[in-house]
Amino acid sequence: MRSRFTYANVASSLALFLAVSGGTAIAAATIGSSDIKSHAVTGSKIASNAVTGSKVKNGSLTASDFGGSLPSGPQGATGATGAAGPAGAAATNLWGVVGSNAKLIQGNGIVAVGVLGPGAYLVQFNQNVNNCSAQATVGGWNQGGSGESVTGGQASVQPSGNATATAATQITVFTRDTGGGSSSLPFHIAVIC
Repeated sequence: MRSRFTYANVASSLALFLAVSGGTAIAAATIGSSDIKSHAVTGSKIASNAVTGSKVKNGSLTASDFGGSLPSGPQGATGATGAAGPAGAAATNLWGVVGSNAKLIQGNGIVAVGVLGPGAYLVQFNQNVNNCSAQATVGGWNQGGSGESVTGGQASVQPSGNATATAATQITVFTRDTGGGSSSLPFHIAVIC
């Protein structure tokens, strides 16, 4: 081998050096997006994490590009209040306050109240209540300076059934004292149909 530099040796060494080190940089600087055919660069040709947010055109991505889910945006302004709806029907129009002597003090839809025995009352309404929900509670009353007060007790109800048209309008109310014994006490009743 010769130890002299020749033009051919220098030119080939320089060409090799440029190809290995700077040639890629020169090619990248001279090749623009207009030099690349459409769809020539695919996902498999792009290194992982090579495309970052700053390299994506604003507004060019949609929810489907993220698998259909995106974080929620800021809360929007509250819309105008809508018009008021119509008034609803009363929860019940069948109710009453009954004294311990079976006197109807006040109420609506009750035709009659009778005593069946100590702590047992039969309340008759102006309509079929067989398929309705009835609740009663022991409670005092005060009207026009007279009334009754109670300090405890309980009430329970039992529909009379629908064996007859009259029975379908009746509910039996049982009142008991704090010891659980039958006792004639004032009560409040409500029927919800």
